[in-house]
Amino acid sequence: MKNILATSSMSRHFAGLNLTAILLALSVLGSALWGVWATGKLLALEKRELVTVQLSGMMGEFVEAEARSGRSPEEMQKRVEAYLHAVEGSVEHLGREGRTVLIAEAVVAGSAKDLTEAVRADVSRRMGTVSDGKR
Repeated sequence: MKNILATSSMSRHFAGLNLTAILLALSVLGSALWGVWATGKLLALEKRELVTVQLSGMMGEFVEAEARSGRSPEEMQKRVEAYLHAVEGSVEHLGREGRTVLIAEAVVAGSAKDLTEAVRADVSRRMGTVSDGKR
């Protein structure tokens, strides 16, 4: 019995070139282009500034102040949600400026610029209140 696929007389050529060679060349070209793109992205990461923010401390202070404020639970819930959105917006803004934000409580060693006060001021601005230091 004859294997039809092994003895196929159909030629696999396109524009005079073997299809396997064409696919291999396209694969190599695609890999090279991806390598150039990935290298550019990695080099861009080296230029990012590492900063820290003490988010748990900030949030703890805010929650304590809200607990002592005497507001209704519904109003406190709305203010906490607004605060969380303001913090998220402030941290996202730092990221768009080319900074990588680390949570200060999670940093074991090394030195990175602490932007907690800048974030606190930005959050206060976003919430429409005047920052009075450490609340």
